[in-house]
Amino acid sequence: MQRIAIVINSLKKGGAEKQAVLLGRVLCGSYDVRIVVMRPEEGISEELLRLYGGNKSDIIPLGGNHGKGMAGLWSVLREWKPQVMFCYLTYSNVIGAMVGRMCRVRYIYQGLRNAYIPGYKIPAELIANILSTGAVLNNHAGVDYFAKRGVKHIKVIENCFPSVRDAYVRQSHGHVTVVTVARFHPQKDYLTSIRAFRIAHERVPTMRYRIIGHGEDEALVRSWINAEGLDDCVEIFVNPADVSRLVDECDIYMSTSLWEGTSNSIMEAMDASLPVVATDVGDNCRLVGNGVTGYLCQIRDVEAVASSLVALAESPTLRNDMGCRGNALLRECYSETLFREKYVALINDALSASQAQEAQVR
Repeated sequence: MQRIAIVINSLKKGGAEKQAVLLGRVLCGSYDVRIVVMRPEEGISEELLRLYGGNKSDIIPLGGNHGKGMAGLWSVLREWKPQVMFCYLTYSNVIGAMVGRMCRVRYIYQGLRNAYIPGYKIPAELIANILSTGAVLNNHAGVDYFAKRGVKHIKVIENCFPSVRDAYVRQSHGHVTVVTVARFHPQKDYLTSIRAFRIAHERVPTMRYRIIGHGEDEALVRSWINAEGLDDCVEIFVNPADVSRLVDECDIYMSTSLWEGTSNSIMEAMDASLPVVATDVGDNCRLVGNGVTGYLCQIRDVEAVASSLVALAESPTLRNDMGCRGNALLRECYSETLFREKYVALINDALSASQAQEAQVR
């Protein structure tokens, strides 16, 4: 059985971490898979372990400082000898490519998880790209961005969503709840979300806003809510265990990110049959059909986001129609089956090329 290594910084809650676990899950029936966690001290989510569902011994935590982490990865790769390795995020991309080359892993793929990354990370990703077989990008929007910066051999494989639920039609009730699930981080631009909600709430006073997240900007987000006079109509849930239930109780999903790849949180909203108001970044335009499954707005366009929220808040029928169409799109285009097929094709193409080269040598 062919051996596949998946290398990632941590298994804390996050989009890249979830997709790494899902990759292990869809491949483990056909390949011998190991998920190597470089920095387990940053967190290993019980939720992600349950999502994996495979043999927990397949997950190998390393830990320690950079030197110990590299030595631990070198030991795993030298002993186990995987044919293919997938890395996720800049740190693991660089370390994985360096150590993988030293250990003669034949096919190494760096994982790019956004359509944009801060400029200071580009040199590191270029080093990883030189040492790797190619790059797997989870969105189409970032292909030109990375190619123009020198990244070569890019393959797009979108995120997947496991076990999409049946579409759900919500009954109208006394208030409309908007929800956002995102880290408290500048990328997510909570200031636009909060200001847009304040304008929408002035027009539809029965609206409520539920924020689910965690991160370094929590105090800043709370200060913005207070400054806009929204303390009585905004709830914040910090890293709760029951995110799915909290989302299911809501009526509209809002995302005002400044950049994205393929948004896991928007996919979760589609699974919950929620209409989506989102900024037109990354592959959001592939998830959100403007006027079909929700509304797309330009970044920092507070008025456009607010108007979209109001249009949905005022029409239960529109919310349900858009939410059900989004649910159908998720099932059709982002299934585990498609995800697995694309990765298996990438692996098989690489291994077939290797076998052909070896036959020519003989």
